[in-house]
Parts: sequence; structure tokens; C-alpha cells
Amino acid sequence: MSERGSFCTEYIYCDKCLEVVQSILIDNDKFLSSETIPTHSHEPRIVAGKIGGLFPGEELLDMECEYGPAIAARICHPLRIAVLAEKGEKIFHITPEMKP
Repeated sequence: MSERGSFCTEYIYCDKCLEVVQSILIDNDKFLSSETIPTHSHEPRIVAGKIGGLFPGEELLDMECEYGPAIAARICHPLRIAVLAEKGEKIFHITPEMKP
């Protein structure tokens, strides 16, 4: 059975961090379907979408073990991503591994 959840980043101010997050979280497949959302100034600064898995809570596990570390390795500013899974929810605090 497929599990479906959703995720949303906080507003991303840094262009470099936005590019990193978009390169990792923007996709259009069964397990990750997402887009960048324009804000009032029409600048796309929020990334949100569907995140899925094959078992309950896999959405959270994927963000924690796959997407989060990939983002942390390349961003220069801290970032929060909220994930609402079918079974559970969490706000991930992603800390950059690289120096700004």
C-alpha cells in the first residue's frame, strides 16, 4: 500500500540555498511530486509537494535519511521543512554542513 504525505519548506531567502533545495526536492514521480511556489512578489521561494512511501512513516524516514542529508551537505543557511505523513509529522531542522 502506498503512503502519501506532504511537505513544505520555510521561505528561503538565499538564492544558493533555494537552488540546492530545488535540485533535490523538485520532482514529478510517484514518491516525490513537488514545485516551487510563488510568493506575493512572484518570486518562487517556497518548495512544497507530495512525498510518499511504501510503508507508514516512510515519508519521514526519507526526509531524515535521504533528502535532509543531501540538502545539509550543500546549503549555507539553516532550513526547516515540515513533513505531514499519513502516520506522523515532524519539522526537520536542517543545519548546513558547509561554511557560508
